[in-house]
Amino acid sequence: MAEQNMRSRPSPSILGGSDNIRVAVGRVLAQESLRNERKLAYVRTVVLVISSFLDVLVYFFPQTLIGQASVSSTIAVISVTACLIAGVFLGLLRHPDAWRWSNNLQTAIPVFDGVLLFLFITNIWQVLGETQPKIITNIAAFCCLLAASGGIRIRRRASILTTGLALADFAYAAILFRLSVAVGLFALFTVLGTGLLGMLTAGIVRRQGKNEAGRLLMEQFLPETVVNTAFESPLRLLEEPTRCDVTIMVTDLRGFTRYSEKLDPLEVLSFLSQVQGFLSSTVEHHGGWVDKFMGDGMLAVFGAPRTLDNHAEQAIATGKDILREIEHFSPLPIGIGLHSGTIVAGCLGVSGHLEFTVIGDTVNVASRLEAMTKKVDHALVFSEATRRQLDTPQGLQLGRMSIPGREEPIEVFGLPQPKDGT
Repeated sequence: MAEQNMRSRPSPSILGGSDNIRVAVGRVLAQESLRNERKLAYVRTVVLVISSFLDVLVYFFPQTLIGQASVSSTIAVISVTACLIAGVFLGLLRHPDAWRWSNNLQTAIPVFDGVLLFLFITNIWQVLGETQPKIITNIAAFCCLLAASGGIRIRRRASILTTGLALADFAYAAILFRLSVAVGLFALFTVLGTGLLGMLTAGIVRRQGKNEAGRLLMEQFLPETVVNTAFESPLRLLEEPTRCDVTIMVTDLRGFTRYSEKLDPLEVLSFLSQVQGFLSSTVEHHGGWVDKFMGDGMLAVFGAPRTLDNHAEQAIATGKDILREIEHFSPLPIGIGLHSGTIVAGCLGVSGHLEFTVIGDTVNVASRLEAMTKKVDHALVFSEATRRQLDTPQGLQLGRMSIPGREEPIEVFGLPQPKDGT
């Protein structure tokens, strides 16, 4: 019956898990890019609001402000319209699902900036081109800003796009203002240099985004506190192992070797992925973390590296949940051993191969207790050290039992496999 239940459920494979991680990493990169894009959008919107206000004033008071009898209403209309469009882009960037449109927005927004600068150049030439030709220096500055703006975007394509648009806009301005070839080329190379600097900046921003994605990926393998330390103070992670009071959980599927020899290796991989996914999510739900999977076995820790005051209670609750639900994920029964005590948590290994893990006699005892479940009629076996830390004592006393490798026997307690999922 358990086997039928397992096969009737969708079986997530290791590939499916990696696909989910890939999607999550892509989402982190998109969100990091959009966070930078929103900052630029706020600046753009503020500048355009001020520009629109000034353009409207110039339209109504041209003689007072710029010494001309009149100016075209087109200037004010374009300025106000651009301000409204910038507001729409800002609204889209603030939408919770904006990361889904990241690629499109990172093309549409630079194009909008390029067209806006094109219209700005045209209006400036029409209004001030003949009377104040030095305004071309302001135009060159705006083109440089457009070229550099690509640097805040993670994708190099966006930086190339803004640089190309900036060069095209300044070339257009050079023709309108009839710049000499030498001056025009010098200014174009300045804009190009700014764009290249923006591309280098884009590489730095992209690495920052990848660092955030790497942090997300590492959290699939290590506790969040360990990952944060690894990114913010890696030497402290290597040099400062910590002593912690914890409860260790060790699990093992019964009859896995015989069961797996009848399956194709890909089926075994899918089966283990399904079981491990269930076990890790259950452990994490109760505040623990999985130190490692050993084939069909698992070593989980409650109380390190993050302190957990009720680690024994949480470990017992996790064990009960596993026993109650395991039949939905595996046709094989499971054995669970729990023991509470002191361990040392830190990095183990040499240069080129390091592993964050827990070391101590507590781990060994938990493993021995798990092995006892094969001999006693209880799926979960725990020590007196764990029972003493429970708010409500529970479990059937199984007596004092010898632990291989230890001189003194210890008091052992057990919980049976729940019947019918109860």
